[in-house]
Amino acid sequence: MAHSNRRKFVKNLGAIIAAGAAADLSLGASPYKPTPQLTPQLTPGLVPYPAPGVFRPGKTFVGIQMSPHTMLDEGIDRCLDLCQSIAGVNAVFPYSHAFHTGTLGKPLRDLAKDHGAMPRDLRNKVPGVWVKHNDKYFSETSLRIKSSDPSLEFAGRDLFSEIRKPADRRGMKVFARILESSGLHIENFNKVLTVDTYGNPGRSACWSNPDYANFWNATVTDMFNSYELDGFQWGAERMGPLMNIILPWNNNAPGCFCQHCIERGKASNIDPGRAREGYRLLFEYVQRLMTDAPKPPEGVFTIFLRHIMRYPEILSWEYLYRQSREDIQKGMYTAIKSIKPDAVVGWHVDHQPSSWDIVYRAEMSYEEMAPYSDYIKLILYHEVLGPRIRSWYLDRFKKTILSEISIEQSLELYYALFGYDRNAEPGVDKLSSEGFSPDYVYRETRRSVASANGKTKIFAGIGIDVPGSPPDDPETVYQATLKALQANAGGIVISREYEEMRVPNLEAIGRAVKAWDTMSGL
Repeated sequence: MAHSNRRKFVKNLGAIIAAGAAADLSLGASPYKPTPQLTPQLTPGLVPYPAPGVFRPGKTFVGIQMSPHTMLDEGIDRCLDLCQSIAGVNAVFPYSHAFHTGTLGKPLRDLAKDHGAMPRDLRNKVPGVWVKHNDKYFSETSLRIKSSDPSLEFAGRDLFSEIRKPADRRGMKVFARILESSGLHIENFNKVLTVDTYGNPGRSACWSNPDYANFWNATVTDMFNSYELDGFQWGAERMGPLMNIILPWNNNAPGCFCQHCIERGKASNIDPGRAREGYRLLFEYVQRLMTDAPKPPEGVFTIFLRHIMRYPEILSWEYLYRQSREDIQKGMYTAIKSIKPDAVVGWHVDHQPSSWDIVYRAEMSYEEMAPYSDYIKLILYHEVLGPRIRSWYLDRFKKTILSEISIEQSLELYYALFGYDRNAEPGVDKLSSEGFSPDYVYRETRRSVASANGKTKIFAGIGIDVPGSPPDDPETVYQATLKALQANAGGIVISREYEEMRVPNLEAIGRAVKAWDTMSGL
């Protein structure tokens, strides 16, 4: 169909058929009743968002990630109406805990200015935890979630209680969302820190520490007993010890070699001493590669392989790390299901493991994760992937184990290994200024659906207006969304954060979902 005809076809699509049952991650028939037309108090120059009720929740799952303070700042009704009327959103994913950052606020340059209300720079002015916790659920762990500073804006609000009725009126589901990382908001965090190969404490918590596992079980038990939640998403944007060495973000030594990990290694017939020694030697080798020291005459990659062959415990310990992380997720899944069996529980897979971490990909299929996953949401940010592959992948590997090949050869290898079309994606000279194509979204969604083998849903995290990316084009956003659905994604989660998303790109996602629902007869 020609471009102009396709746009005319989409513009004139009919009404969306009501959704089916929630058991298959659909959202059910909508009890939505349009709210009265809002009259936003607009700052001069701002564009009011379109009236609510353009279309009601359809069959396709359409979630949207957002920071809680944005919803409160814009107004809950205004925010939900915009998301639903423009993008067809039928599930919202606000943070309940933002453990990954010191501030959820963002600079004005990163905030959308067409939501009908002037955005504000709220860096260091809003909480990082958005639920009220009950100490009785934390009796099996020494860790506690710190109380929010009452002087912060919105500190006295209880978003997940306030949003329930407005969401129900619109037929929208409410998912709590957590990103794990630092102990900024956690008391006694020093008790669960990793231990590196030299015996020094790390900065992150150890997955194998039972105190940390109990903390997460307590957190979700409290949340699902205290709030009426429809679903949950948890993520941890951390690499395993092997990738931390060969594709490093910093110069930190690998871990973990705490007593809990040592005991787990022994139980798996892995020699912890040899694993520790192997990681230390490999770490020191790669660190030398990143200096001006002479390269080994036998070859950089050859010596890397020699370390792996001499110390196969390196790979075994890496897999042990992944298994312990998965056990954290199993524990939360079991705890939530014991309270609310129909809760929809899944996991956030960030951009590195979804799109350039070959070790993560090799460790485990999504089918293997399925017994404790109602869905797996993949970050598939097409536009920002170009700059990220250039600076986060190619440039960093060039300093470590792929220093013997050119950047151009490394990119060719990347496209071949990950199954992306080199003719559709940017070359080295354009990576920093161009994004990947909708074909990347299609191929990665299709691969992930195949990896899940029908045992769990794959949600495609479609990224729009992500800071650091080239400008998004609504037509490309439309195609990326449609491609994900054509690849049999079980749903869409609009990402990164609602407060960054411009209305034309939200509208493009809404059009694509509406077109897909109509073409599919949903």
